[in-house]
Amino acid sequence: MKSIRSKKSKQSAGTVLSPAGSTRKQKKKPQQHTTTAGNGTVVQSWASDAGRWAVYGLTVLVSLGALCGFLAFTSPPPQVQASTEVGLGAKQQEAGAFAQSYLAAWLTATSTDHDELDRYANVTGSSLVGTTPTEYRDMTVASIEDAPGGLTTVVVSASLKTVEMDDAGKETVTWTPYWYQIAVQTQGEEMAPAGMPAPVSVPAVGDAPQLGYTSRVANKEIQATVADFMTAYLTGQGDVTRYVSPETTISAITPAYWTQAKVKTIQSVSEVEDGTPVAGQTAEVLVDMNLTRDTTTKPAQYVLSLKVRDGRWEIQSLNSAPALSK
Repeated sequence: MKSIRSKKSKQSAGTVLSPAGSTRKQKKKPQQHTTTAGNGTVVQSWASDAGRWAVYGLTVLVSLGALCGFLAFTSPPPQVQASTEVGLGAKQQEAGAFAQSYLAAWLTATSTDHDELDRYANVTGSSLVGTTPTEYRDMTVASIEDAPGGLTTVVVSASLKTVEMDDAGKETVTWTPYWYQIAVQTQGEEMAPAGMPAPVSVPAVGDAPQLGYTSRVANKEIQATVADFMTAYLTGQGDVTRYVSPETTISAITPAYWTQAKVKTIQSVSEVEDGTPVAGQTAEVLVDMNLTRDTTTKPAQYVLSLKVRDGRWEIQSLNSAPALSK
């Protein structure tokens, strides 16, 4: 390989002082360079160019980093999107409990005993007539929503007692649900009713939705699995784990209340053929039942998902809602 030698420039002579004090002309020695192997070769020249470009690249990266840091420092902070709170807040729940207590005092107040109601509102004796308090039970909050002016509107339901006398002089006691609307104002840690309770109409009961279970299940294995599972689940007679998938965490109701659980009919969303089950096959079923304790029997419905594993049907899940017709 040819070597590329650098040209030596001529050095000008300099005047130096001799040891005897005389002066003489002396040539400067050429400057010596300390080199490593390959000095003065094509390899070293290429490495030198690459090094220069690496330095240039590093300089550019450092400059860009400094510029990004400056922009990040001078730019306004990013806008944080507020998250929407799901469910009732603490103040709304407190307003609901406050409205319940207020309604209870309002229902039981009489013309001679209204001290409890006076804690919530200034009620004079002339506003109340009669000395018989209104009996109630099953009081609960039906709805809570914010209203204009910083108010919270609470609807509370309660079943009121009515006594009717028939022609034979026999009393019949009836508990009828009624709803009451109450506006609550919150100021710091204090709450106050904005007016008296207002009885409102109870929502009308609409037609039941049409369910999507159109095929009656005649599969004997499904019938047996469902019947045994429901008995173990509701009455404690049997082991629930024998009928559910390994990944399922369904446990029996404890302590068991019902003494008998009888399956009346099983219907599925799509037809399930009788015969040998195929691995992975599934079924969505609606189970109509009769539940019995002592001399009392009541109807009940369960929605189950089943799946075939190891040649047999197993309960995969106990669903919370039925499938509706499309």
